[in-house]
Amino acid sequence: MKIYGIDANALTRPNPTGVERYVRFLLEAMMQIPLEADERVVLYVRSVPVGIDLPSGWSWRPLSFILSKGWTHIRLGVELILRHPTVLFVPAHEIPMITPRKLPVVTTIHDVAFRTHRDVYDSVAVRRQDFAVQRAIRRAQILLTPSNATRGDLELHYRVAEDRIVVTPLAPTLPVISAQAGIQQTLALLHKLQIIKGQYVLSISRLEKKKNIVLLIRAFAMLKRKFGAGSSLVLVLAGSFGYGEEEILRVIREENVADSVRLTGYVSDDDASILLANAMCFAFPSVAEGFGIPVLEAMEHGTPVIASDISVMREVCGDAAILVSPKDVSAFAGAIELMMKHENREEYIQKGLENVKRFRWEATARETWNALQNAARIRE
Repeated sequence: MKIYGIDANALTRPNPTGVERYVRFLLEAMMQIPLEADERVVLYVRSVPVGIDLPSGWSWRPLSFILSKGWTHIRLGVELILRHPTVLFVPAHEIPMITPRKLPVVTTIHDVAFRTHRDVYDSVAVRRQDFAVQRAIRRAQILLTPSNATRGDLELHYRVAEDRIVVTPLAPTLPVISAQAGIQQTLALLHKLQIIKGQYVLSISRLEKKKNIVLLIRAFAMLKRKFGAGSSLVLVLAGSFGYGEEEILRVIREENVADSVRLTGYVSDDDASILLANAMCFAFPSVAEGFGIPVLEAMEHGTPVIASDISVMREVCGDAAILVSPKDVSAFAGAIELMMKHENREEYIQKGLENVKRFRWEATARETWNALQNAARIRE
């Protein structure tokens, strides 16, 4: 009997963001693929999450733990020693410090931006993440990455052999809500934020230095000065603050755009979909990414995308987005202005709708299963 043990504790975390959403949608897609007769799946969690029904052959293994921290390295580590599976899959965060020596491990490395762009991270976070990635490289037999860009970074900066890396592209995670659907809910949200359909620039991400939010604010402020006080243009920044919060708030004050910037905090899936469906354009100026699910979600909602001209965005967006240097405030402002004037806007909408068809969680799940089954053969 082959038992695939999966660290699924990310499913229990409130307000899921990128990595947690990856775990949820990947596992849901994997559940749609029938197991072989000799296969079983065990999901390790701190407590069983509500609202997820497991198919035949899948089971929860709740591992209670009295401490607020250390569940992965202590509690999960002990479980693996006492009752180890055929293969361990860690799709998020870190591999337990102690695992049976002969246990094959598959893990996902989402990005190594902390290595390529140290200046956008807290120094403590750089050291912690670098240590975790180096451990993953030493311990795991197979490394999954969401993009060729991340694979290239692992090969370049960590000297990982190409045949150890499997690229498993991601896909949108938000429900598709058209601009006409849910009229009352849409009107209520737009009224709450004091924004008008088609007259706001939207960004959905953690508000942190890595996401280059300061550049977006400065580009927006440049347009507000150009079009004057009568301009109804608004910038909506949806997401919780991360590293660099103080600088973001300071730049909003310095640029004198506080009245035209909406800081929503974390938004629900439905609200995120409504904001996407009604935005003039979606801005994603990150200096580094492992993949970039939000750009695909914008495209799927028929919203044109302006993103950073970095390797992963070229890979994910193709020619379906306006790609601009993440260091050029004027260029970002110019791209937004094109969307304000509706120049080529419909063209980018149609290209985006076509581009997003390339990415499906079913394909991600199949490639992941192949990796786990290959890891099981290593043990044989």
